[in-house]
Amino acid sequence: MSGRSIPPPAVGRILVGRDRERARLGAALAEAAAGRMAAVFVTGEAGVGKSRLVAELVAQARAGGAVVLAGAASGVAGSPPFRPVLSGLRALRSSRDATEPPEPWADRLDELLAAAPTGAAPSRAEVMDLLHRAVLRLAETSVVVLVVEDLQWVDRSTRDLLAYLVADPPPGRVLLVATHRTGRRPDTASARVLIGELARHQRVRTVDVAPLARAAVAELVESAAPGRPELVELVWQRSAGNALIAEQTLLAALDGDPLALPVGLRELVLSRLALLSGDALRAVRAVAVADGPLPHRLLEAVLGGGGELLGALREAADAGIVVAEDAGEAHRDSYRLPNGLLTEVVRRELLPGERIDLHRRYAAALSAGWARELPGVDIRLAHHWHAAGEDGPALAAAVAAARSAEAAHDLAAAHRHWLRAAGLAGRSRGEVTVDRTGCLERAAECAHLAGDPAAAVVALSAVAGSGERARAERAARLAEYLLAAGRGREAGPLLDRAGAARDAGAEVLGARAELLWAAGEVSGAQETAGRLLGVVGSAAPAARARCLAVLGASRRDPAAGEVLLREAVATAERSGDPAAIARTHRGLAELLCGPLDEPARGAEAAVAGADRAAALGMARGAGAGLLAVAAAGLFGLGRWDEAAAVLERAWRTAPTGVAELEVRLARARLSTARGRFADAEDDLAAARPLAAGTPGPHHRVALLTAAADLALWRLRPDLALDHVAAALDVLEQGPDQPEPLAAVLERGARARAELTRLGVRRPDDGLTARSRRHGDEPARRAAEPTPSARAGALGRLAEEGRAADRSDPQAWERVVRAWADLGRPYPTAYGHLRRAEGLLARRANSAAGVTALREAARTAEGLGAVPLLTEVRELAERARVRLAGADPVPAAAVGARADEDDELDALTARELEVLVELAGGRTNREIAGRLFISEKTVGVHVSRIYAKIGVHSRVQASAVLLRCRPERRRR
Repeated sequence: MSGRSIPPPAVGRILVGRDRERARLGAALAEAAAGRMAAVFVTGEAGVGKSRLVAELVAQARAGGAVVLAGAASGVAGSPPFRPVLSGLRALRSSRDATEPPEPWADRLDELLAAAPTGAAPSRAEVMDLLHRAVLRLAETSVVVLVVEDLQWVDRSTRDLLAYLVADPPPGRVLLVATHRTGRRPDTASARVLIGELARHQRVRTVDVAPLARAAVAELVESAAPGRPELVELVWQRSAGNALIAEQTLLAALDGDPLALPVGLRELVLSRLALLSGDALRAVRAVAVADGPLPHRLLEAVLGGGGELLGALREAADAGIVVAEDAGEAHRDSYRLPNGLLTEVVRRELLPGERIDLHRRYAAALSAGWARELPGVDIRLAHHWHAAGEDGPALAAAVAAARSAEAAHDLAAAHRHWLRAAGLAGRSRGEVTVDRTGCLERAAECAHLAGDPAAAVVALSAVAGSGERARAERAARLAEYLLAAGRGREAGPLLDRAGAARDAGAEVLGARAELLWAAGEVSGAQETAGRLLGVVGSAAPAARARCLAVLGASRRDPAAGEVLLREAVATAERSGDPAAIARTHRGLAELLCGPLDEPARGAEAAVAGADRAAALGMARGAGAGLLAVAAAGLFGLGRWDEAAAVLERAWRTAPTGVAELEVRLARARLSTARGRFADAEDDLAAARPLAAGTPGPHHRVALLTAAADLALWRLRPDLALDHVAAALDVLEQGPDQPEPLAAVLERGARARAELTRLGVRRPDDGLTARSRRHGDEPARRAAEPTPSARAGALGRLAEEGRAADRSDPQAWERVVRAWADLGRPYPTAYGHLRRAEGLLARRANSAAGVTALREAARTAEGLGAVPLLTEVRELAERARVRLAGADPVPAAAVGARADEDDELDALTARELEVLVELAGGRTNREIAGRLFISEKTVGVHVSRIYAKIGVHSRVQASAVLLRCRPERRRR
C-alpha cells in the first residue's frame, strides 16, 4: 500500500461534502449490476479523500453481494507486474471457505505467485489472459468490482490490463475503479496519458475529487468535535479543504497539541521539501512568508528575477509545492503554497536571520510606488515591518492599516491593527508620533462594534490618566461595553461615578439612558434621554438618534413611538455612525415585534437591520442580536423553518456576550417547540451564566420562561413551577414589567393544570396565592399592554379552570379566537387541544371537540411541533377519535405483537387502555375522565380485565402489564 496515515475512527469514518461524488460512484455500480461494464477513474490531489470514497463504494458493493478485488501499487521500483490485481485475487482466494471447490483459475494463480519470487515469471500475455479469464468467471455469478489504488505508480503490465478490460470489456457485470493522484510529477505522466486515452470510451467516466468546501470542513469539525466552532478556522486555514490534513489537524488540536501540527504530516512535508534544489527551496520559503497575493513582479523584487527564479518556480510547481493561480484582474500571476500546513511547516523551519531578512525584503518591495495597487498593502507592510523588527515604519503602517480596515468596515481587523499600533507607540523612536491612548480607544470601539465586547473592555481598561471629563466619557463607553458583554450590573456603579463628574458630557447621559432602558427603568430612561436631547439638539445627529431611539421605545403609545424610531433611524443613517445605525434599527424592530404586535413587519425590519449591520462590519454583535429579534417574530408567526435559518445565520457569526445570549434563548424556544429537548437544554445551560450579569429582569425572566416551557413539555410541571417562582422573584425586585409578567403567570397556571392532570400534589408554598395577586393587578388597569398580553391573560384564566379540574371549553374558545386574530398558529393550536379536551370530557358537543382536535393536529403537524402533536394524538387515542389522514395511535401503543401470545392478548383494545390507566394509579373516576367514558363503564371494564387475566387486584393487574407489555406504561 501507499503508506497513508489512517485517522482514528472518531474522525476517520466521517465523510462530508461528497454527495455528488458518491452519487456518481453509486450510479456506476448500479450500471455494472445491470450488466453493463463500467470504469471510473477517481482523481484528485494527495489526501483529498479518494480512498475514503472508494472504501465506501467497496462497502456498499460487498453489502450487495459483489466480489471485490482490491489492490494498490506500492510506488517502489521493481515491484512485480500486475501486483494490484494479483494481490486482490490472492486476498479473495484466501477468504474463500476451504470446503468450497477451488475456482478453475486458482491453481494457476498459485503457480504464478510462487514463480514470481524465483524469477521464473510467465509471459505478460499469459498472465493477462489468465487475469482476464478470472474476472470473466467471477462475473458469471456476481458483480465484480476491481479496485486499483494509486494508478500513478502501477506498472506497465497493469496499465495494459486496464486498457484491455476497457477496450474489450467482459460481457459480465464488472466495475473497474482506479484512483489517481493528480500533479505534474514525472511519475504521474504515464497514468495521465492512460486516463486521457481511455476517457474517450463511453463506458468510462472520471470523478474529480476537489478539496472540501469550507462548509464541509465546518461540518467535519462539528461532527467530530461538537461545540468547538473555534476550530473551524484553524482546520480550514491549515487544510484548504484537503481531507487528510483537515482530519489530522483536527485530531492534533483535540489531543491538546498547542500548534495543532501533526508530527507525521510535518515529517511528510519536510521529506518533500528535501527533494528540492537550493534555488527552488529558496523560492518556496519566500512564497511561504508572502502573507497575501504574490504576483511575479513582487516575488522578483524580493528574490531578484531572471531564469534562475523561473526555473526554481517551475521545479517547485512540478513537485506540487507551489501553485500558480488567478488572483484577480490585476494579479493573474499570483503564487501560493497549496495549504496552510505546508506554509506553517516551511515558516517554522526558517532560521531567525532568514525570516527577518525575508520580511525586510518584502517590506522594502511593498514600499515601492507600484505596490500601492496591491490589496491590503498597508496591512502587509505593518506585518512585514513588525516581523523585521523595524518599529517606526511598522507603527506608521499599522495606523494606516487600521484606518483602511475601518474604512472597509473590517472592524475585527481594525481592532487588531490598533492594538498593534498601541503596542508599537510606546517603543517607536522614529519620526512618527502616535498617541497610545488614542490607539487603545479606537481598538476598544472597533472590538465593540465587531461583536467582541470582552476585548473592548480589556482594551479600554488599559487606558489610564487624562482629565476628569475624559475619564467620565471613557467610563461611559466602558459601561456600554460591559452591557454588551453581559456584565451590565457592573456598568451601573461606573456610570454613577461618571455622572458625579463636574463636567459630565452627552456621552455619559446617553449611556445612562440606555442602561436604564435595559434595566426596565422606563421613566428614568425617558427623563435622561429628554435631558440629553435638550443638550445636543440637532448639532450631534448620532447622539440625537440615540435619544430618539430611547424615547420611541419607551412611549406608552406604540404608534407614536414608531414615528420617533423611524426618525431615529433616518437621523442615524445621516450621521453615518455605525453604533447609532444598529441601535435605532434594533429599537424599531423590537417595537414592531413587541408593543405594536406586528411580528411580520418586525421580522422584516430586523432582517433589514441585520443586513445593514453586516454591511458596516457588525454582523457578530448588533447583527446577531437583530437576527434573534427576527427569529422571535418568525416563531410567533409559525414560520419556523425561516426562524431556524435566521438563527443559523446568526450562529455562524460566532456571537458573544448578550448577542450570544439572545440567539441561544431564541434557539432554545424553537428547539423546545420542535421536541429537540437536549438541544434546548444545552442552549439554556450556556445561557444561564450569560444572563446572570445582565441588568434588569428582561433576559433573566426570558431564560426562566424558556426553562419553564421545556420543563412543561418534559412533563415536569413541578420543575416548571420552580422556574416560575424564580421568575417572580426577579420581577418583584425591579420595575413594573407587564409583558414578561403575563408570560410567567400563564406558565405558572399551566404548570398547576398539568399537576392536576397528572394527579400530582405539590405542597402549598404560597406560589398560587402570589401568582393570583400578580394576575389581578393587570385587571385593575384599563387594558392589557399588548394584544399578545391580553391573549396570554385569557390563557392564564383558562388554565386556572383546568387546574381546578373544571376546564371550560368556552374559555378556551376565547383563547383560540384571541391568538387566531393575531395570526399566531402555535398557541392557537394549543387552545384547540385544550378546548377539545374540555368538550370531550363533558361528552357534549363531541363533534365540535373532534373538529378542534383535528385542527390542532393539522397545525401542529404543519409546524413540526412534535410535543404538541404527541399530546394531540394521545388525547385522540383516549377519546377514540380518528385524526384526518392517519391512525392517531402510536405504533408502540398498538396491542398486536409479533412475538408469542401472552395473557393480555385476550383483552380488547379498550380494556388494554383501561389497564394502562389503572396501572398508572388512577381511580375509576380519573380513568373515566381520561378516556371520556362513564365511571360505571370503567368498573365493567375492570371486572372483565380481572376475569380474563386471572387476577384479583389492581396491583396484580399492573404487574401483569409490566411483565408482558412494559412499553405500554404511561409517562
